[in-house]
Amino acid sequence: MNNFIPPNSPFLTLDTRTKRWAIPYHPECINARIDILLNKNPEAIQNKSILDVGSHTGIFSFAALQLGAKDVYGVDVEDLTVKRCDSLFLKEGVSPKKYTFKVENIINFLEKVEENSFDTIFCFGVMYYITEPYRLLKLMARAAKDSILIDTFTAAYSAVQGKEAQHIHPHLTDHILQLPLMIACPTQSGKKDYTLPDTFNRNGRNLSLTNLPTQSMLELWFESLNLNWTLLDWSNYITRKCSFHDLLTPEQKISSHWADIYSSGIRVSYKIEI
Repeated sequence: MNNFIPPNSPFLTLDTRTKRWAIPYHPECINARIDILLNKNPEAIQNKSILDVGSHTGIFSFAALQLGAKDVYGVDVEDLTVKRCDSLFLKEGVSPKKYTFKVENIINFLEKVEENSFDTIFCFGVMYYITEPYRLLKLMARAAKDSILIDTFTAAYSAVQGKEAQHIHPHLTDHILQLPLMIACPTQSGKKDYTLPDTFNRNGRNLSLTNLPTQSMLELWFESLNLNWTLLDWSNYITRKCSFHDLLTPEQKISSHWADIYSSGIRVSYKIEI
């Protein structure tokens, strides 16, 4: 396994998401994601200016610089995570000329920037938290000069995650999940390290919405914007073939390998060329 981020890196040791079943922030999963999303796409990274949408702790921005990016610009809605980015980059001795992190709503930010402002845009684990994901995609396609790298959950995630999932998955068939559609589901807006935008109160609980397109819908969006896309290959890390049906119960989740999320189609990754 490539060791882009060592186990003792503060980017990992200070993260609270190390033990979650879906996309844990532990060394194996993080380094595999850096390999597939960044390292295997050097033409999108080396000597490129990069916008990191939902940069959080900046781990992918940091990895991009290590892999030869010219500079990175991270945008996140949470003030504490942006401050942590600045602190981590300072601690790692990264030149301040190489990075900028900003607290702002990503839609508002992208509406203000000029066309082709960045060579490459990262959108990792963000699209499903945006109220209008198609609008986000369209704005990213406007702001990117060369490429967009996307890593996101699909509609199948609604069958396996959350308190309402047990009521949803009996109605989701493989046929339905192959159709071009999107499922909107409520989620708790307050997470461990951040609060989701567009929060509303329902029956005394603060909620937000996840918006989960099927893979077919994602690719229909790409087609509608005249984008060229490549589905990224996770086979080097996948340990078994499975579907969302194999990840429904807490026991199944606990015993699963992190790459099952990609094997099952619950999460997909793309390189998009502008």
